[in-house]
Amino acid sequence: MKINKAWHEQHKMPKNASFEQRVQWHLEHLKNCQCRPSIPKKLAEEMAKKGLKIPTP
Repeated sequence: MKINKAWHEQHKMPKNASFEQRVQWHLEHLKNCQCRPSIPKKLAEEMAKKGLKIPTP
């Protein structure tokens, strides 16, 4: 898995990020970096409960 260091440096997760901010950050992360295969399990579970589509790699 390859990290996109430049993307990570320019796109820091906000401190005390809201659910919506976390979802947005992770969706953009999936598009721009391959350092992890998917959205973290806990966030994916929260997304599923709210009826949000979870992208597949």
